[in-house]
Amino acid sequence: MKQTPTPANYWQLQFPKVRAVLLGQPGVYQSVRTRVKTATRSLPIAPGETSVKKVSKLFLNVFLSLVSLIAVVIAVSVFAPDLYYQVFPPQVVPVKAQEAGSVLGGDFVADHVSKDPYLPPKNENLPQGDWLIIPKIGVRTQLQATADYKEALDKGLWLVPDFGRPGSQDMPMIVAGHRYGWDWWYRDDYWKYHSFNKLPELEPGDIVEVISDQRKWVYEVYAGEEGEEITDYRADLIMYTCKFLNSPVRHFRYARLIDPTQDSQK
Repeated sequence: MKQTPTPANYWQLQFPKVRAVLLGQPGVYQSVRTRVKTATRSLPIAPGETSVKKVSKLFLNVFLSLVSLIAVVIAVSVFAPDLYYQVFPPQVVPVKAQEAGSVLGGDFVADHVSKDPYLPPKNENLPQGDWLIIPKIGVRTQLQATADYKEALDKGLWLVPDFGRPGSQDMPMIVAGHRYGWDWWYRDDYWKYHSFNKLPELEPGDIVEVISDQRKWVYEVYAGEEGEEITDYRADLIMYTCKFLNSPVRHFRYARLIDPTQDSQK
């Protein structure tokens, strides 16, 4: 049973506390929990500790913001073109030469010109297999006419097997390639020689060489365009690649077989 203090014993019980207050020691009778809490609050802060925490927090916020921004940019660059062309169907955009005339002489004629068959001489110094060489953009790669296009595109350019062969004029030879390539391509200069990264730079009048059976055929680009599909099957050589990483738009270049010893415009 709790004892009810009387005036006499109340002051007797309170005397030590009053005495401590009078002597300037009011914390003597604080509870252990209160004393620990007070002591914790009064601990000295190490020099620079607050600054380090602020800098660390700022760095973390900047890092997270940068990661978020990069993720948004990548998502937009990958998916935005495809979404855009689903709303606005792509239009065919023809490519025009920056300079008039052909590099082989004569006024350039955009229409396909019929010609007599031309068989280049065999040269034992030329490599075996089928090769595509485009001096202007640095392409020099072996063509692969595989049944599975992915197998060819993993390494370089794909020669579509169901169409023409080098030198044929009854059916166009079609070559497709990646523009951006796979990740491992960028570890060195492999992509420069084995992809169509710079195909959009080709203009009417530019030269393309095809080696097959140790013979070299020469083609002249006569037209190009941006669009969804091939529009000119009269060409002797058709090359194409994607415009964006993810979209239906393609870059196309059309070339005709020529005799390099004669004026290509005659």
